[in-house]
Parts: sequence; structure tokens; C-alpha cells
Amino acid sequence: MDIYDSHTHLNQWDLYPQWKELVSEFINLWGKWLVNAWAYDYNKRGLTITKESKTLFPNCRIKCSLWAHPCDIEETTKSIDEIINEIRELYENNTSDVVAIGECWIDLHFWAQWEMIERQKELFDKQCQLAKEFWIPIMIHSRDWFQETFDILKNYTDLTVYIHCWWYDEPEIKILLDTFPNLFIGFCWNTTYPKAENLRRSAKLIPIEKLLIETDAPYLSPQWHRWEKNSPARVKLIWEFIAQLRWIPEEQLRKIVEKNFYTLYQK
Repeated sequence: MDIYDSHTHLNQWDLYPQWKELVSEFINLWGKWLVNAWAYDYNKRGLTITKESKTLFPNCRIKCSLWAHPCDIEETTKSIDEIINEIRELYENNTSDVVAIGECWIDLHFWAQWEMIERQKELFDKQCQLAKEFWIPIMIHSRDWFQETFDILKNYTDLTVYIHCWWYDEPEIKILLDTFPNLFIGFCWNTTYPKAENLRRSAKLIPIEKLLIETDAPYLSPQWHRWEKNSPARVKLIWEFIAQLRWIPEEQLRKIVEKNFYTLYQK
């Protein structure tokens, strides 16, 4: 039974040194395809993994996304246009390896200051423009600031939109479904957390043809391994959990999510 991880981070600093072992582990559990996402210098690591895996793991497709983190603009002297042009050049030189732009977001939680909000919005908007220019999906991270994110994203209703690591509830699902014809929503292991009833409710409510499953590794390990690093191999257990939550056979869910995965990442 083939499985898919629609969003992970093997190019992130604490997984990259062991990415080959982690891919082998994923394949041993019938892993068929995964997509790496992370920002800036990690873009190049994602491309390295994609290219080397073609020879090392010919039976497992590994692709990546490209993007710039919203907080990068605080730490660079480059203009936003220069950042966007760097991403454009990376894509144009590696079109067969890249399946999306993102995970894009507005971040006022960890590092950024409120005075940076307009620059973050500009960066977000220009990455949406880039996805439209290349005609590839836009991958969105939104744990907070839903309205600020939506206010920009709603200008791109013709894009295929992937909201990774769902964090909201029924009202936000309705808004997005009413706005974006080509919408997908990804669920992670945070659906198992005791206080995450809104996520479990959402995973049951979302139309199944819009649903994807991911690990977001190394983040968001399952509740019973909460403080351990996550890995793509654990995606199979998420499939089992979501199947039980929706009261459908796992094989039925697998076939539907597989179709959703290929529809999103059409390369």
C-alpha cells in the first residue's frame, strides 16, 4: 500500500544530515513520494535531496518547494524583488524538481515585529504572483493571522492552494472552500493532541477530495511521542488515525488521498 507525505522538511538543519536513512525508512513502510519544504538556503538543500534521490532511490519520488521565510526580510539587506528573483532563477533552472511555491505565511508570532507587517505582506503577495507566473500550487502555512493571510490570498482564486498543517475550524474551512475551487488541506499529527478537538472536527468535515496527509517532520510528532523528532515514516500512522476518525476503510482513504496528492503535485 503506497503512502505519501505531502509536506515534510528533510532539508531542515536537524534532519538533513540523515536524510538518506530517513528516506530508506520511509520506503520500507511503502513510502512512494514526499515533498520537502523550507526556506532560503534550505531551498538548495531541498534541490540537492531531490537530485541525489533520483539515483539513490529511483522508486521513490522526492520533490521540493521554493520560498522565502517572512522573517528573512528582517535579516537581509536584499530587497524583496531581489529575493523573488533568486527564487525565480532557482525554479527556472530546476523546473522538473519543484512542485510548489511555499510554505508562505505572515509571521508575527516568533521573530517578526509589527512594524514589518507591510513588508511581510508584500513578500507574501509576490510569492503568490510567482506561483501564478509558473502556474504551480501555492503552499500556505497559517497558524495565526488567518484574516491577514486570507486578505492577500483571496486575490489569487485561480491558483491551486494547499493549506498545510491545518490549524483552524469549520468557519475557516467554509471561507476557503467558498473562495478557492482548487483547494487542498493537509492534516498532521497535531490532530491527536488532547486540546485539538477543532482539528479532529475539521478532519471529519472537510470534503474528502480536498484532504491530504503529511508529517511536517521534524515537527508535530504524535501525542505519544510528543517530544521526539518526527519523520516521514510516521505518515502511515496518520493515515490510519484519519481513516478511523472518518469511519472509512484505510484502503479507501489511501486511494482518495493518493488521487488528491497527484492532482495537487501534477509533475
